[in-house]
Amino acid sequence: MGLLLIALAIAVGWPLLLPFLAILVWLAAGELYGMFKNRGIELNLWALRVGGVLFLLASLPQLGNVGHYTGVPWREITLGLVLFYLLIHELFTRRDVDRAVYTAFGFLYLPWTLGYALLLRYAPDGNVGAWTLTLPVLATFATDIGAFFVGTHWGRRRIAPKISPAKTLEGTIGGILASFGALFVYTALVHRAFPFGWVELLLVSFLISLAAQLGDLTESMLKRHTGVKDSGNLLPGHGGVLDRLDSLIFSLPVTYYLWELFGK
Repeated sequence: MGLLLIALAIAVGWPLLLPFLAILVWLAAGELYGMFKNRGIELNLWALRVGGVLFLLASLPQLGNVGHYTGVPWREITLGLVLFYLLIHELFTRRDVDRAVYTAFGFLYLPWTLGYALLLRYAPDGNVGAWTLTLPVLATFATDIGAFFVGTHWGRRRIAPKISPAKTLEGTIGGILASFGALFVYTALVHRAFPFGWVELLLVSFLISLAAQLGDLTESMLKRHTGVKDSGNLLPGHGGVLDRLDSLIFSLPVTYYLWELFGK
């Protein structure tokens, strides 16, 4: 069901993708708030949620072509305004620097990274962009499946035993190979949409897969730090929204940077 929603949102574009991402940010922000509160750290949830939704809106490439505001970097402006607000708000209210700093981290961790989905959806345009955004989604799912399968059957060498004991070097390699295999087949089917050569494709699949696995480990580190098993219980048996997004949180921006390097 989740895959169908993602596929539909990608196919339709911003009219569905934007509210879909906004809901994810809203829910994930609540989970992050609960995780840190378990550690005795309070986030500015209002700023994280409302600011996050506004930042997603500012991530729409179409805004850069509106009237007299062509080329205005709305993402950077919105990010700066939110960070200024966090500091000014604490200055005149509770004067809790930790609250501002941890909320700023949450803002960069969630809406800033997920906003790249909207940029990718229109890279280089609204037609090819549907295929472009599919790259990190497909590579991330392939990585998760490959890492789990290989790690379960042949995993021996643990790479982060204090953070995620189940993660192994063999599983990491399996995820990378699965990512390359998935993107190789995918780009072969829609080769006109991608200018990648063999070497570039190998590098792209490797870096996206590595980013996805680092995203997974980062969320495991946060859960370990805050003393929770799952980020939430919205999805019974599968944890929370953050538990499902953790790999994409890193792979989306990495894919965008790679597209900027090789896709033009």
